[in-house]
Amino acid sequence: MDGSRVAVIRLWLARAVLLSGTILYVRIGFRYLLDPVPTIARFGITLDQPLAVTTVRAIVGALFFGLGTTALTGLIFRSQTANCLRVIVSFIFFVLVGRVVGLQMDGTDPITVSELRNESIAFAVYAVALALVPRQTVPGPIDGSTPGEASS
Repeated sequence: MDGSRVAVIRLWLARAVLLSGTILYVRIGFRYLLDPVPTIARFGITLDQPLAVTTVRAIVGALFFGLGTTALTGLIFRSQTANCLRVIVSFIFFVLVGRVVGLQMDGTDPITVSELRNESIAFAVYAVALALVPRQTVPGPIDGSTPGEASS
């Protein structure tokens, strides 16, 4: 198999990850936007004030919609695939940091451990997808000189 076909396959594998991310994050965003009380209740959080419900709709719902549109952008615009994957990988990294800090400071809980596992898997999948994106070669100077070398 020649290099260009391998690059195409690698790009499409990365884009398949972005497609699944788009679907997943938009679905989660809709859940938090349209029905936040039971959605967040599985984490032991009760929303007993209208402000609390609206805040979860606005912050958590928007966060997942943002991730979904980031994934969709990387899917639609090939030139942005790697950048969008970087954003998602970075975000999930900081979610993992929060989970680990929570485990250390708040103790273990079956749901926290389960979420940590799922988010670790997501981090690995997105990191692999990022590694699969073919690197674009940057053309050299028109005059044939090497970068950093002054042409005469």
